[in-house]
Amino acid sequence: MKFIETKHLLGQIHSLNERFPKIDHDWQDFEETFSVQLWISLWEGVYKFRCKNSSIPTGKSGGFRIIVKVFENKVLPLMIYSKTDISNVSKVQIITALKKVLEEL
Repeated sequence: MKFIETKHLLGQIHSLNERFPKIDHDWQDFEETFSVQLWISLWEGVYKFRCKNSSIPTGKSGGFRIIVKVFENKVLPLMIYSKTDISNVSKVQIITALKKVLEEL
């Protein structure tokens, strides 16, 4: 699958990079090891993934969460956030992120 990176996503990564300097490496590792077997389906075509946080290796609870939209063999990342900052995101937040990302395409 091909990842489509947007300014919206890169801005989120940049913001997190201030506190988690290894996020660029973690993101690259996530893209390289991306597997459909790790999908947590939120609703049709929208999935949540866990991603390690090498800056604070405290296990799954301290990692990143990545929300993506999958279509036509492409992966469109919508959100990336630290689980230590945000416990859960709402459907409204995800839809808002999807609208922002689609405006860029």
